[in-house]
Amino acid sequence: MKIARLVGVALVVVFAVSAMVAATASAAIPKFTLPITKRGITATSGTSILRTPSEKDVVTCSSSNAPGTILGDDEIDTKITYSNCSLEQGTAGPCTIKSVGAAGSNEIVTGLLLGLLGELKSPAGAAGILFEPKSGHVFLTLSATTSPCSTPETAIEGSVAGLLTPTGKKSTTGLITVTPVSATGKQEVTEITTLGGLIKPKLLAFAAAESTQQQEASVKFEEAVEVT
Repeated sequence: MKIARLVGVALVVVFAVSAMVAATASAAIPKFTLPITKRGITATSGTSILRTPSEKDVVTCSSSNAPGTILGDDEIDTKITYSNCSLEQGTAGPCTIKSVGAAGSNEIVTGLLLGLLGELKSPAGAAGILFEPKSGHVFLTLSATTSPCSTPETAIEGSVAGLLTPTGKKSTTGLITVTPVSATGKQEVTEITTLGGLIKPKLLAFAAAESTQQQEASVKFEEAVEVT
């Protein structure tokens, strides 16, 4: 009986410690302070650049617009429309490029994306946001291009994350910064911890092992919200 009691006590301690660890981990994840009545959110940016490591393929768009909705305390959904987009392939180009199904000849539109708040490894403890396809693994699909550029229909896959500011105060505006460490390097944000666990974002484009995204988006919330 004593052994049974000791085992029972040990299990209770193990479960209690596990719960404390899980609660501590969850508490560190940035969240929107809810409830809020109006959940609309819009992110707009200037120049956005997608590069393969060798810079063989570089897609540049002059602006973007991304309306969305705050779904819960750690997530949003959104769909990004990039405008005035062009492709350069080394010395070839710029060439017109668009996504499959886009209305304009130089417009790139993503599928529905999920944005998840998380804690960044670097800067340590900073708030970040991860963007990934809401279903499947394809961000968007680019149409084939013709001479002087030459690319087949190409799926952009994976996920990307950026720094989210401000935190710790209510605001109707914010900033999402997505940057590579260098023009041909990896993304600055390589690890983000969400409520679902640790994620290592990576974008795959034009058959390259990893591509980079560079973009700074100004965020407007329909109602003042705090990220804590």
